[in-house]
Amino acid sequence: MIRTALATISVIFSLAVPAMAQDKEAECRKIGQIATNIMSERKSGSNERRAERRVLRKIPNMSKNDEVLAIQLVAWIYSLPEEQLTPEVSNALYHTCMSQ
Repeated sequence: MIRTALATISVIFSLAVPAMAQDKEAECRKIGQIATNIMSERKSGSNERRAERRVLRKIPNMSKNDEVLAIQLVAWIYSLPEEQLTPEVSNALYHTCMSQ
C-alpha cells in the first residue's frame, strides 16, 4: 500500500521539488519532516483537519506546492493502517523525492 501511494505522490513531487541538487535535498528533507509531523499528530489523536492546520503552520518558507503536498500527505497518512505509521514512511517519501 505504501509503494502504491508513493507512486501517486511522486507526481506531486515533480511539481514541488526544484531542479538544483542542494535545493532538492533540502526540499526532500522538508517533505520527510512534514510526513513525520503528520504521523505525530495522528498518533497524538488529532483528527485530519486539525492535523492539517497544525502541520501547515510548522512548514518553514511554505510555498503553494508545499501546502498542496501537505494536504495530500495528511489524507494519505490518515488512510494508512496504524501499524504502518513508522519512520519508514518518511524515509520512503524522502527517497522517492530524491529519485525524481
